[in-house]
Amino acid sequence: MTESPEDRTAKWMVGDRLSSVLHLGDGSLAYQLAEQGHEVVVAGDDVTASRHPDIQYVRSAGERLPFLGDAFDVVIVPELREAPTALAEYARVLRPDGLLSTISRHHDDSIPWMRKLREITGARDGAAIPADTFSASGLFHEPETHEVGSWEKLDLPGLLRFAEATKHPSVGESALTQVRDLFLSYGGQTGFLRLRHETVCVRARVDKDAMSHDTPPPDTMLLDFR
Repeated sequence: MTESPEDRTAKWMVGDRLSSVLHLGDGSLAYQLAEQGHEVVVAGDDVTASRHPDIQYVRSAGERLPFLGDAFDVVIVPELREAPTALAEYARVLRPDGLLSTISRHHDDSIPWMRKLREITGARDGAAIPADTFSASGLFHEPETHEVGSWEKLDLPGLLRFAEATKHPSVGESALTQVRDLFLSYGGQTGFLRLRHETVCVRARVDKDAMSHDTPPPDTMLLDFR
């Protein structure tokens, strides 16, 4: 069975072996990695429910991570912050030679229906992560970059999910009614719309020799929603 671009991207972000992965934020990539067999912990202030039986959920806030040092092979940060404290925390919880990875996705706004969608929902595409963010901290080795461009078909439920995930926070749920009308106008005859996007991933290995001594982490709150 041929792997999808999304599956290949997920594998690149963690390397070539099964790993213990910390995913900051409750995002779809965490579930792809769990399905691929990785041991995944999802942490963040957006953790409100258990959505996968093989994933552990930890509610956390702020830049300090509630984990002991050398706890993970990979840390994935969809929105990488350049703050020195945050980068030091990512390095602290990584095992020697562990990976810090980040991802951003950009959609082709030149497609007519996509331009119309942006008029309705605004945009929330992530900004590209400068590769030198990793090396500037002095805690990571030279970063690697991986880019994948692909097309996907969106039926009406898929378009509604896409609009919900990418709409600007100031746009209300009522805009989704206009999204339904957009689908009928542009995809009513074929039953789908074609979306082009480019995914940019960056990863870098931690340099544990550049770190100072560990400090005790905050208390951990492991959430059990059963």
